[in-house]
Amino acid sequence: MKLSDRKKQILKAVVDDYIQTAEPVGSRTVVVRMETPVSSATVRNEMAELENLGYLEQPHTSAGRVPSNLGYRMYVDELMERYHLTGADLAEVQKALKFRMRELDRLIFEAGKMVSELTHHAAIALTPVADTESIRRFEVIPVDKTTVVLILVTTTDQIRNRICRLNVPLSGLEISAANRALNAYFTNIPLHDMNGDRIARAESETGAEITELLVAAIDFAADVLRRILNREVYLSGATQLLQYPEYRDVDRARALLDCLSDRETVVRLPEPEPGETIRVSIGEETGVQALDDVSVVVTSYEAGHGARGLLGVVGPTRMDYARVCARLQKFSEGLSQILNEQQRNG
Repeated sequence: MKLSDRKKQILKAVVDDYIQTAEPVGSRTVVVRMETPVSSATVRNEMAELENLGYLEQPHTSAGRVPSNLGYRMYVDELMERYHLTGADLAEVQKALKFRMRELDRLIFEAGKMVSELTHHAAIALTPVADTESIRRFEVIPVDKTTVVLILVTTTDQIRNRICRLNVPLSGLEISAANRALNAYFTNIPLHDMNGDRIARAESETGAEITELLVAAIDFAADVLRRILNREVYLSGATQLLQYPEYRDVDRARALLDCLSDRETVVRLPEPEPGETIRVSIGEETGVQALDDVSVVVTSYEAGHGARGLLGVVGPTRMDYARVCARLQKFSEGLSQILNEQQRNG
């Protein structure tokens, strides 16, 4: 059934008030919020019809109404006014973005914390994954004749290092040869091509004495790539949820936090579709039963070389969708700009 303009105005008034107060909304409150004059009796009748249609719920017989998940969906899709970021909003977002870190995973972890602070909700951050992630550069730094530090940089500028202790001592010239071989034979190739045949080709050019170092470096690179392709998930600001009356029940809050701490659950949450800047999932739309009474707002950020990561916010279904969406999207745009600048500046 298509809602009349008046029903839409009333639904919008109920959602707007409930977002702010977390208290059931009565007809008198709605009358004050209406754009056109209307009596309390008329509003009560319309609210009763909205309840029958599934857009509102009445938690107690004598209380006012609260939005249902269907009501929130109508609000997000049709009724929500675009939130115009204030000067204070923009200043806060820009302040959050004024950090530079070399290691991408650390930056994304910090980004999640910033999103939580900006939105006052729990935040999730997923590291970026490219369609063809690979190693862009190897560096082998000698410590002594039997110890080196292996450093590698991926195509999405993730940096990893590991100390490697060798059974056979290597000279400076041999370490340099291994460094050249790694960059010549094992950069910009998919994980499945890092195999014995390629190691044998590198040996034939540089000598078998560096085999131990080559194998150690390739094992390290393969481990890093597997971890990246599985993408890291960071949960920040979980305690933000405890400020909302919906989670005063300890058992309810614990069940939600347990769910959000499960990596496999988080990576299955709905993502923005191609051409979609932001995805709002309300209640059951998340596809996760433990999240049936929360909403998840997710946007993507670009990390260069075709890599895309995700930032999201988790909160009660009465969250201020317009404000959350505006701040989250603005932050992701700024983060994408930072990451792409880092790519250009090498």
